[in-house]
Amino acid sequence: WYSGKILSVTDGDTFVMQTKEGNIRVRFEGIDAPENKQPFSQESKAFLEKYLLKECLLQKTGVDRFGRTLGVLWVNGVNINLLMVKEGYAWHFKKYSKDKSLVDAEADARKNKKGLWKEPAPIAHWDWRKK
Repeated sequence: WYSGKILSVTDGDTFVMQTKEGNIRVRFEGIDAPENKQPFSQESKAFLEKYLLKECLLQKTGVDRFGRTLGVLWVNGVNINLLMVKEGYAWHFKKYSKDKSLVDAEADARKNKKGLWKEPAPIAHWDWRKK
């Protein structure tokens, strides 16, 4: 576990966190947000920016192929990874996660047309990148 503050947000699933061990670049575990220049990317980034400079905890789950720390972000006891999906600011990244709570959160966001699900057919970033 790391404790600290979010210093900057790259996009809706990547940020820099200041910890007593030093600054770390973090990628959310189990979710995927729209890429920069992709529809709804700015809204996703802005949602995460609400947590800038707030005290937070990061539950480290690993390291990705780019050397970023993978983890689950907690602010005031709230799982922000889950909240991003629940509010429609990110997809559940099914390729790398089987987390049932993320499955249910995405289904609920889709059903209630929250966030990126307001669009009739949002294109997941892994498909958008291929184009």
